[in-house]
Amino acid sequence: MPYDWMVNRWRILNKIRHLGMASLFFSAMLGYGQEPSEPVSNSPDLRDFFDTDSIPAEERPTPQNLALPDSLDQVIVPATADEKQELSSWVRWLVLRNLPPNFEDNRKWGKKKDVFDGIDFRLEGWKVETKRKKKTVNHGTWSRYFIEFIEPAEKLQVNIRHIEFPPKGSIRVVTQVVAPVKLFGRVSQWQRDFQWISVSANAESTIELNVVCDIQVLVNPLKIPPDVEFRPVVTDATVSVKEFSVQRISQIQGPLAELLGKGIREVLDKRLEDYREKLVLKMNTEIAKQQGKLKLSFHDWLQTSIKKKVE
Repeated sequence: MPYDWMVNRWRILNKIRHLGMASLFFSAMLGYGQEPSEPVSNSPDLRDFFDTDSIPAEERPTPQNLALPDSLDQVIVPATADEKQELSSWVRWLVLRNLPPNFEDNRKWGKKKDVFDGIDFRLEGWKVETKRKKKTVNHGTWSRYFIEFIEPAEKLQVNIRHIEFPPKGSIRVVTQVVAPVKLFGRVSQWQRDFQWISVSANAESTIELNVVCDIQVLVNPLKIPPDVEFRPVVTDATVSVKEFSVQRISQIQGPLAELLGKGIREVLDKRLEDYREKLVLKMNTEIAKQQGKLKLSFHDWLQTSIKKKVE
């Protein structure tokens, strides 16, 4: 390639570069002090197509509205119920009273980042001042999840798994509680205000709660007929996931799909662990409020027991 041709080509490109910079400079001079005009765009409005900070109602859990009796003596027990069924009714009421509210985690939804957005030119006398502009854009991996109990008043199941009579006049009751839950998760990937992808998944799970309760039976012989008092204390409670299945997921594969499925399960496990740690204290606190309802006369207790055995 001839040397003269290369030199001439470099000179032309250099003139074009200086002409472009001069155009930018004079455009800034002419526009200084004027209100910026709204850009005109013929492209369609896609704001409803992309994820936003606001979350649609159909992707949020519904509030729990459990119509429960205020006290233990108001719990309806069938007249034909045996001792296990009666205990199940009481435990079911106790669990529903201490059921955690439906949960959602939106802490990582709506992440922002400040990015470079050009240069401002200002004329100070005969001096041109420049300043870097920034704008706040959507950026990063957005994620949100929720957990919702599925109709707990109707679908929560209680089973008395074991009753034993250890020494010192107490009764140990091991109870199994099974509750279905549904889960939802959405992950959205943003890069400087451009949404690359948004995926969601629905899952269902069955959680199992096992409660160990020691009940002391105390008889007050100073009263005629004597009173029988029950003093239950929850000594242990464990929560575990028995079933977990993803019902629907967007048609994608790869890291983002794995992140979504893993995130839903991690949120469930973490929430259940928090619930387990507080459950024993919460249930014993509720029992303490009802202690006055756990007394009955020996005559009434004996009469009720005989009646149930006859029936």
